[in-house]
Amino acid sequence: MIEGLQLSIPHRLAWIKTILIVSLLVSVVLSFNLWTGERTFPVAPIALGLKVPGFLHYVLLSLLLLFWLAALFMNYQRVFIALSILLSVFMICLDVNRLQPWFYIYLCMLSVFVPYNGRVDNSNTYTSYLIILQLILASVYFFNGISILNPYFTESAFTEIIGPIKSMMSERQFNFFVKAGRLMPYTLIFIGLGLSISRIRYLAITLAIIFHLILLVLLFPSSSNSNYALWFSNASFLAMLLFLFSGRTKQKYFSPVILFQRLIFYPVLIFLLIMPVFNSFGLWPDFLSSNFRSGNNVSMKLSISETAYTRLPAELKTYCIRESFTYNINYQTWCQQKLHADCFPDKRVFAYLRDYVIQITGVGKDEVNLDQVPKHKILLKR
Repeated sequence: MIEGLQLSIPHRLAWIKTILIVSLLVSVVLSFNLWTGERTFPVAPIALGLKVPGFLHYVLLSLLLLFWLAALFMNYQRVFIALSILLSVFMICLDVNRLQPWFYIYLCMLSVFVPYNGRVDNSNTYTSYLIILQLILASVYFFNGISILNPYFTESAFTEIIGPIKSMMSERQFNFFVKAGRLMPYTLIFIGLGLSISRIRYLAITLAIIFHLILLVLLFPSSSNSNYALWFSNASFLAMLLFLFSGRTKQKYFSPVILFQRLIFYPVLIFLLIMPVFNSFGLWPDFLSSNFRSGNNVSMKLSISETAYTRLPAELKTYCIRESFTYNINYQTWCQQKLHADCFPDKRVFAYLRDYVIQITGVGKDEVNLDQVPKHKILLKR
C-alpha cells in the first residue's frame, strides 16, 4: 500500500506557506524587469490615472520583497502576508502584465494563510484550510486541461513547447509526439479530478509529477524559453503537490460543512471554481482561469506601415515580420525576451502597445493598426 508523505497537517501548512513565499521571491527576481519602471516594453496600468514615475516601481518592489521576507522570519506573519497581497494587487493595477498565471495562483493560495492563525488545538480548523488549498491547486490542473481542449493547442502552443526535442528525432517521430499532445487536456482534467478522489489520488499525483518533470526539461531557460518564472513554477507545483496531497491529509471525523464556516472559502469558490467556467465565453480573463498557452487566448495583430517601421529603434525592428506592405510586431516575443513573462492577453494592454509605437515613431494613428484575431472556442467534440 502506498502511504505517501507522513507529516501532520499543521506541519504541511507551514511548509506550504514557506514554499509559496519563497516561490514568489524567486519568481519576481526571475522576472525582475516586469516589476521595475525602466524598460523597453511599455507598462499597461489598469487606468490612465495610475501611471506613476519609474522610480516608484522600484520603491514598491523593494517594499513587497521586504513584506515577504518579514512573513518568513518575523512575528505577525499574517499581517505581513495581508500587506504583501494588498501591495501586489496595487502593483498589478499599475501594470496588468504583472498578472501572470503563476503570480495569481501563488497569491490566491497565500491569501488562505491570512485568516489561518496556526493553532493546532482544533483539527477541523487546520484541516479545512488544507482542503481549501487542495481545491485551489486541483482547480488549476482541471481548468488548464479545459482551456487546452481545442485543436489549436496541438497545432501551435504544444508544438512550440516540445520544440527543443525536435532536433533529436526524425520528422515522423516528432509528429508522433505532436499527436500524443492531444491526450494532455484529458490528462490534466483527470489529475484535477483525481486529486479530489482519495481512491485514485496516488495515480493523479504520479501523473502530475511526470507532467511537471517533463515541463522542467522542455521549458528549461534558453533563447527560445525566456519565461523563467513559468519554468520555475513547475518545481513549486511539484513541492506543493506532495505537501498538499501525498499521504493522509484529512482527519477521520472531518465534516465538509466546516468549509462553509470559513469566509475565505467563498472567494475561492467564486473566483477559482465557478468564474473560470466562463472563460471560454469571453466573460472571465484568461490568466485568471489557468488558461496558459492554450491557443485559446485573446490575441491581437499589431501591424505598422513601412514608414513606422523605418522609425522604430533597431532593437524593436528585430521583433517585426514583413507581410506584404506592412510589418507585424511580434509583441509576445518582445515581452518574453525583455520582461521574461508572457504578455497579458487583454485589449487594454494591446491598446497601450499601439499608443507606445505611435509615440516612439511619431506617425499617425492610421499607420499603426490593431486588429483582433478571433478567439478560438473550446471544442468539446473533436
